[in-house]
Formats: sequence, C-alpha cells, structure tokens
Amino acid sequence: MSDEATIPEEEAAAEPVKPLSVVRLEERFAASVLSAEESHGCWSVTVAADAAHEMLAFLQSDADLAYTHMSDLTAVDISDLGDEAESGFHVVYHLASGQNVDDPELRRLRVTVPVSDSAAVATVTDIWTGAEWAEREVWDMFGIRFDGHPDPRRLLMPDGFEGHPLRKDYPRRGKGERAAFDFEASQSQLLGKQAEDTPWDGSDDDVHSETMVLNFGPQHPATHGTLHLEVELDGERIVRCTPHLGYLHTGFEKLAEDMHWNQWIVVTDRMNYLSPLSNNFGYAIAAERLLDIEVPKRAQYIRVALAELARIADHMVWLGTHALDIGAFTCFLYAFQQREKAYEIFEACSGARLTVSYMRIGGLLHDIPDSFEPMLREFVSDFTSRALSEIETLLSRNRIWIDRTQGVGVVGAAEAVNGGLTGPVLRGSGVAWDIRRADPYSSYDEFDFDIPVGANGDTYDRYLVRLEELRQSCRIITQAL
Repeated sequence: MSDEATIPEEEAAAEPVKPLSVVRLEERFAASVLSAEESHGCWSVTVAADAAHEMLAFLQSDADLAYTHMSDLTAVDISDLGDEAESGFHVVYHLASGQNVDDPELRRLRVTVPVSDSAAVATVTDIWTGAEWAEREVWDMFGIRFDGHPDPRRLLMPDGFEGHPLRKDYPRRGKGERAAFDFEASQSQLLGKQAEDTPWDGSDDDVHSETMVLNFGPQHPATHGTLHLEVELDGERIVRCTPHLGYLHTGFEKLAEDMHWNQWIVVTDRMNYLSPLSNNFGYAIAAERLLDIEVPKRAQYIRVALAELARIADHMVWLGTHALDIGAFTCFLYAFQQREKAYEIFEACSGARLTVSYMRIGGLLHDIPDSFEPMLREFVSDFTSRALSEIETLLSRNRIWIDRTQGVGVVGAAEAVNGGLTGPVLRGSGVAWDIRRADPYSSYDEFDFDIPVGANGDTYDRYLVRLEELRQSCRIITQAL
C-alpha cells in the first residue's frame, strides 16, 4: 500500500477553519469576497474594489471584530508576475483589533483590493483618519487614485513631479528628473502660500487684521530634521499648520528591486539611523516568516537584548534633544553619554557604531564577543541605578518642562487608535497596545515586562511612558542575558 493511501481523502483535502472575520465577510458580502487564505500566521482576504469601502467600514464597526486600528495602508505592483489575469496593482490594508488581541486568528487581518492601472478606490479617510497620509503616499508612489480623498496632493515627491516611482516600469535610476526638474521653482511655490479654505474667519478680531504665513523649516535647528511647516498666524495664535514632507525621501523600496535579500540589510540601517538594529530585526523577521526559518534560541535572545538596547539609545536621543529645546543642556549631555555607552556595545558586536548591519536572515552576522555580557550588565546596572534617576531629577518636576508638556498635544485614546498611531505615542494615550505582547516575535512571549500607559494623552504622559519603557527594556535585557 502506498504512503498516500494511508491518509484519509477527506482529511487530506480539509481546509483550515476560517476565523470569525472571514466568515462574517463571506456571509454578508458573498459576491465580493474573491478569496481568503491563511499565510504565515495571518489571514488575508481579497475583495472586489467596488465593495471595498463598505466591507472595510463593516470590519471597523462590527462589535465582535472591532478592527479599529489600521496599522498600514500600502500598495503592490504585481504587473511583472507574468499573469495577465492578475496584472495591475493590489491596495493592501493591514488591520488590527485591540479587542481581540488574545485571539491569534482575529487580532490581525489583511485586506487586499485588486485594481487596474487606471482604476480608483474609494477613500477610507472617513473610516480611519490615519489613512489620509497613507493614501497620499500610495497615489504619489503608484498613481492609484482614491475617490473622495480630502487632500490628494503628493506626499514625498515634489509638486510637479511626473510619474510614480514605485511602479515596476519606472527605472531605478529615474528618467533624468534631477537635470530637468526646477526644484527651486517648485519650492518657491510653497513659500508664502495662503490657502483659500482657511478655517479662520476673523469674527473675534476687533481690528480686522490679516493672517500672516510663516515658513518654519525645512532647514531649521528646532525641527530635528528636514520638515517644512507652513504656519498661518493670527498674531501669536496658530490658525492653521500644513506640514510638507519628503525632503529626505530616499526610495528604499526602489533600491530593493535589484538587490538580493541580504544586500538590503545595509539599507535597513538607514531607515531610522537612531536604532538601526531594530530595523535589521524587523526586516529579518519578515523574511524568515516568508521562508519558514526557525532562528536558534541563542540568536533570538541576543537579538532581543540588542533591540532593547537600541530602544534605549533611540529614547536617549529623543529625550536629550527634546530637553535641549527648553534649554536643558545638562540633560542633553547626560542622555548622550548613555547613548555613547550603548554604541560601544554595538561596536563590540558588529564593528560599527551607527550603521551596524549586524543581523542576518536566519540569525546574526557572527556570534557576540566575550566582552558583550559584562559590558551589557554594567550598562544596565549603571543606567537603572544612577543615570535614569539623574535625568528624571532634572526634568520630571522641572517647572518649565511641566508647563511646556502637561496639557500640550493631547490625543485621546479613540483618536489615537483611529489615527493609526503606534508605539509610545499610542500608549501615552492610554492604549495598552505593544506589538511585543500583542503579536509576539523572537520569543518575546517568554519575557516578563509591563506595558506602561498614560492617563491624559499629552506630551508629559508620552514622556513618562518612554521613561518607564527604558526601565522595562532593562528588565528584558537582564532576562535575555
């Protein structure tokens, strides 16, 4: 008897049990659900474009599903797959349900919408406010239109740019735009521009003054990066602020089109050069899931320890520069001193301080040196017993710091979730969502740590959340060691 004959036919053909999210969609929108499948721990549903908005609204509002958080909205050009039936693009919505965080099958859902080259999709900005910039980026990079979008301008490329760089038919080296495009003329169109749809009506203005437009950045020491803010002022009151981004857009995805998997590790270092190890980590895990690679426990724990150390180094840069803005120069020096110590550990492991390229798909570049454990233990001990308390002493009860952070930039919990916020900003609004706990990776489910949350959703709460995150990172590092 052959081996195949020993397996019951009905068992061999059995399909995976569909989660409630897929069942509900198929029951309510049977004709519009094109396919549903589970892949690498996440269910993906492909739906028709003409019904996508209604289906996404249902997923967000249904009491049992509650996909209230859209963590990402992007697109994929599939025109080079060689299948004429599937030529064009996929618009992809990544949804998360905080209500079902304990259910692996319900906490995440991927919704894919196939569209042709010239087709448009209905905007979902009326469902998730966080979709506004994401849809602008998809239009900018892929040329996919979103009907009903409130502000359909380019996001990263300059005004007047022709073409959409992430289409596969767009050459990686461009089409000679740098030689032909008048960047100065494009920039000058933004300077001093006052929109006609300003919300300011001047009804409380006794002297009937006009508003003034102030251009803040993109080259300004207080912006901590190349950000241009077009600020409209009524005296000292800001009546409107329009951000312009893209001054450091480097086309990472385009660079990847002719690189092999491990070559792109060096690009991840530069996605956020304040914590490059975290970007190495995320990219390597994504590739490992696709390839069904199980990373050895030793490498997993080393990765976790380094990722938490990178979090500490990143938070130190944020804290030091944030304090510097109110003149707290001493705090800046204290914070950067701790960052330098972290960089010494990175250098001992990888040979580099900033762009480390230490992680690899399947593990690490090489094993840690003998000096790694004593250096890291000394860092954690000094950081938790002295350095962090010194920084807190300088800031937490500082009257200037409190006046400029408490009650400032308040974001409520519902607003933060609907806007797609993540990380300490989301947790500062009182939402206990941490990807290390909500969707554990690299053995994070084996570590004991708390998720700090704020109460008021203001800048001061986000500061306190980050301070506590620093302590929790030290807890995780100690356990990993």
